[in-house]
Amino acid sequence: MKVRHLSILHHRLLPLVTVIFFLAGFVHLQAQTSPPSPLKVLLAQVQADTVGVRGVAELQNELSALLNDSLLNTASVGVYITSLKTKEVLFARNEQKVMTPASNMKIISSASAMDFLGADFTYTTTLFLDGLLKKSSGEFVGNVIIRGAGDPSMSTYFYDDPLSILRQWCGVLDSLGVRSIRGNIVGDDSYLDDDPWGVGWAWDDVPYSYSAPMSALSFNDNSVDVVVKPAFSVGQPAEIQVIPPTSYVSVVGTVKTVPRDSSASVNVTRQAYSNIIYVSGTIAADTSDNAKRTTSVAVDNPTLFTLSLFKKTLEEQGIKVRGGMFDAKQWGDKIAYAEMRPVCYHTSPPLKDIVRIVNTVSHNLCAEQIWRTAAKEFSGKGNADKGSDMTRQFASKYALSLKGAYLGDGSGLSRFNLLAPKQIADVLTAVYNSKNRTAFMRSLAVPGERGTLQNRFKSTIAEKTLKAKTGTLTNVSSLSGYITTRDQEPLVFSLMFNGYTVPAGVVRNFQDIICLRLAGFSRK
Repeated sequence: MKVRHLSILHHRLLPLVTVIFFLAGFVHLQAQTSPPSPLKVLLAQVQADTVGVRGVAELQNELSALLNDSLLNTASVGVYITSLKTKEVLFARNEQKVMTPASNMKIISSASAMDFLGADFTYTTTLFLDGLLKKSSGEFVGNVIIRGAGDPSMSTYFYDDPLSILRQWCGVLDSLGVRSIRGNIVGDDSYLDDDPWGVGWAWDDVPYSYSAPMSALSFNDNSVDVVVKPAFSVGQPAEIQVIPPTSYVSVVGTVKTVPRDSSASVNVTRQAYSNIIYVSGTIAADTSDNAKRTTSVAVDNPTLFTLSLFKKTLEEQGIKVRGGMFDAKQWGDKIAYAEMRPVCYHTSPPLKDIVRIVNTVSHNLCAEQIWRTAAKEFSGKGNADKGSDMTRQFASKYALSLKGAYLGDGSGLSRFNLLAPKQIADVLTAVYNSKNRTAFMRSLAVPGERGTLQNRFKSTIAEKTLKAKTGTLTNVSSLSGYITTRDQEPLVFSLMFNGYTVPAGVVRNFQDIICLRLAGFSRK
């Protein structure tokens, strides 16, 4: 059946409405057989074999017909599409209805943070020595203090080897003549409020890196990679490696190596409020690199995690530490920075580069921390409530309405977040007309490149004209951004789907078809 229809499309130019209804039927067929994937080759074929949409009325009729498909009967669907050139609304459905945006929340949180802090804003993490150095022995008597400022960028997303930052700090201490430390290592994470997770985050997401806890002193995305490799012999325990190597977490592994043709599954989780990681299951015997399984696991108390890596690096560099590790809350005493001088510091990449990671790969920790940083600079408190206030001031500055919206976090992980398609599109329009247009548009995902759209829209008319932000939670899928039509007219769009009961791939198919029609739209 599918082969015959594909043949018709390949050899005959169908009217566009027929193509749209055909695609809806194809989605029905996929939903009844196996979990669907984006239409990929089929969408590319439709794009290549049909003329563009001609006229606003035709576009509206086609999109209405598509969204009336019975597959979406249980879903709440909101769509808003407008021209950045003429300001004309090309299509709207439930555009004022607030829905869960998922990671489309990053559009408004990153835009407001960059507007408030500036695209070139940088973080500075500073190392202080509070004590005296005995030059004769090289022993430093006192405390080493690392003062965090909310920087989320000391990770492999920004550095080939983030541990090189810690080695540089050790090198500075070595150059000062420090050979040993008789004192404590203290991490001051008081810059941001002590709220490791956002309101409305799912409790069962907490062990994993995409839900890593926040801290003003963060390192390696506040997570470790657990790598499981099969043993050389069937029946033997699998090899388990933690990256970066650290004793801060403990691994309890019960993974067995099974024959190569056996079904296998590796399960990795972390006990709540601890750093005990459980790895269980089976892994197939295989000597290739493809055999290993890697899972990123969040750590508990990122500040102490950072300090543990620094202490380990000090000792690897030959500087012994005779003391404990404390975060600011545990330390309790007020730190008198005015009486100390910094011995070294680390400066982050500019905010525009961090925002690029936020929106391209949908980085939750970076999104949360830049949003709360802007809140801190805005109000003196780095928490979600002040982040919401800061964002609403941003909206007021650009005369944007956030009536009915709820801003629970900066990443979109919260199920409490509420935004309407028009609100998202209005933010995109405001940024497009602001000084941050280039930096913000550069931050969005594009088809075929690293990011959340890498495997969508490839070899289609939208491949070179689309820049967008995805948003995904269970039963939630959003796609909002910019697209250029066949006439080179810039459009802004927001597509929000909540509460659907079909596989998520089906909903992405609907989004892809809409974007292809916009890319092919012509007023001529």
